[in-house]
Amino acid sequence: MSKEKPFIQVSGVCKEFAGKEVLREVSVDIKEGEPLGLLGRSGAGKSVLLHLLRGSEDYAPTSGEIIFRVAMCPSCSWVESPSKAGEGCSKCGAQLELREVNYWEDQAERRKIKRRIAIMLQRTFGLYGDDTVMFNVLKALESRGYPSERWFRRAYELLKSVRMIHRMSFPAAYLSGGEKQRVVLARQLALDPMLLLADEPTGTLDFDTAQLVHKALMESIKGRMSMVVTSHLPDVIEELTEKVLWLEHGTVVKYGDSKTVVEDFKKQIGEAEREEYMKVGRPKIKVEHCKKYYSHREKIVKAVDDVSLTINENEIFGLLGRSGAGKTSLARIIGQIDHLNEGSVKLRIGDRWIEVGRRAETGAVIAWRAPTPGSDEHAATQVAMLQQEYSLYPENTVLENLTSCIGLKTPMELARMKAKFILEGIGFSEAAAEEILPKTHTELSVGERQRVALAQVLMKEPAIAILDEPTGSMDPITKKFVADSIKAGRKNLGMPFLIVSHDADFAYDVCDRIAHMQDGKITRIEELKET
Repeated sequence: MSKEKPFIQVSGVCKEFAGKEVLREVSVDIKEGEPLGLLGRSGAGKSVLLHLLRGSEDYAPTSGEIIFRVAMCPSCSWVESPSKAGEGCSKCGAQLELREVNYWEDQAERRKIKRRIAIMLQRTFGLYGDDTVMFNVLKALESRGYPSERWFRRAYELLKSVRMIHRMSFPAAYLSGGEKQRVVLARQLALDPMLLLADEPTGTLDFDTAQLVHKALMESIKGRMSMVVTSHLPDVIEELTEKVLWLEHGTVVKYGDSKTVVEDFKKQIGEAEREEYMKVGRPKIKVEHCKKYYSHREKIVKAVDDVSLTINENEIFGLLGRSGAGKTSLARIIGQIDHLNEGSVKLRIGDRWIEVGRRAETGAVIAWRAPTPGSDEHAATQVAMLQQEYSLYPENTVLENLTSCIGLKTPMELARMKAKFILEGIGFSEAAAEEILPKTHTELSVGERQRVALAQVLMKEPAIAILDEPTGSMDPITKKFVADSIKAGRKNLGMPFLIVSHDADFAYDVCDRIAHMQDGKITRIEELKET
C-alpha cells in the first residue's frame, strides 16, 4: 500500500432522514494516527458523520461510500490499523494482510472492523449503574481479552488518566454527568481501539478536568490510535486535532490544518458559539429551613435556626463565625452525626436527591462504611467529616492509616497506588508521597499529620468533604500548606469541600463562597471568587 493512501476515505457521502438531507456530498481522508476534528454548530451533521464511521444501524449513507484500509488476519479475522500489515496477529500469530473494505457494501467485513472502533457519545453513558467505577473498567478490559494478572494496574492507569481514582469504589449510578463521561472514556480506552470516535468528549467538564482528559486523548493517539472528535468549541478542536473538517447544515465549509480552519470559524461565528467552562457545577447539597434546638439549663438553645443554603459541585464553601455561632452544629447535621429538628438536608448522588438530614435520628455517630452499592444507605454515607479532634493510629504507618479506612476488599497493590494518588492530589510531590508512606505518626510534622488526616477522609471517596477547623492553632506557614492542600484536592480530585472555620484570613484564602453565621443564623453569603 502506498503511504499516501488514507486509513479511511469518505467520498461524496450523503445522508437523508425522512426525506431531509443531513449530510450533502461530504468527502474527507483520515490518515492513520492523525486526529481529525469535526467542527460546526449544533445540527451541522457532526454526530451523523460519526455514526456513519461507526457503522451504526440505520445510518447507511443514502449515496457515496466509505473505504477502510485495514490489516486483517486471514485466520481469526482480527483487525488492526493498516501499518500493522505484514506483522503477526496478536491473537493467533498469523500474518496480517492489507485489505480495502467498502464499509457499507460488505456487511460481514464491516462487523469485523466495527469491533475495533470505540465510540463515546455525548450524554449517552452505557455504564453498569449498580457496579463500581473500577468494575466498569475491569469489565472492559476483560471483554478486550487483556491479561487478567494486569487488570488492576491497567484499570488504575486508565482511571488516573481521566482523574477518577478518587471515585473508583463509587457505584456508577451515583456519579455526576461529567464523572460518568470520564468513566466512559476510560472504558473506551480500555478496549484499545484502532479508531476512537469522540462526540463532545469534554463538553460537560470544568476547564482543569477537560485539560487532563485532552492529555489522556493525546497520549492515546501517540500509540497510533486514530481519532475523530467533534465539538462546537473551536479551542477544543484546535488543541486536540491536526486537521479539521468544518460542517454547516451538512455541507463542508472548509477542510485544512486545525489552526487555519479554527481561525476562519471564529471570524465567521464570532464569540456566540464559545462557552466558558464552569469552575463549579450543579447543586450538590441543599439545606432548607434547617433547625437544631436543644435544652440547656432550662433554656432553649437555637444552635441552628432556620438555615438555608446550597453547596455546588466542585465548590469550596465556607462557614465563618465566632465560637458558638452554630457552624459545627450545622456541619455535623450535614455530616449525619447529629439529627435536625426541622427542615431538610439533601445530597444529590447522580441525578437522585437523598434526604440525609435525619440519618442520625438516634443521635448515634454514623461511622463510615461501605454499604451495599446502589442503596440509599450507600448514598447517605458519602459525606465524610474531618473533625476538630482527629487522630491517626500511632503505631501504624501512613500507608496503613490510609488503606485501613477504605473498608473495602481492595488488593494491596491497588490500595497503595490509590493512597499515593490521593497524597499527590492534595499537594505532595511524587517523591514526597513515596517517602511519607512508611512513616509513623511520630515521624510527621503537624502539617503533615493534618494533610494525612485530610487524605484519610478523601480515601473514602466522599461526595463532599467537611473539614471542621482544619487549621486550629497552626502557624502561618503550616496553614498555607493546608490551604494549598485543600485547593489542590479540589483541582485534582474534583470534589466539593465545606470548610468550618473562625479564621477569616484562612477562609478568604481558600473558599469560593462564605456563609457568615451568628447565633445559629446565616447573616449573609459572600461571593469571593469568580467560579
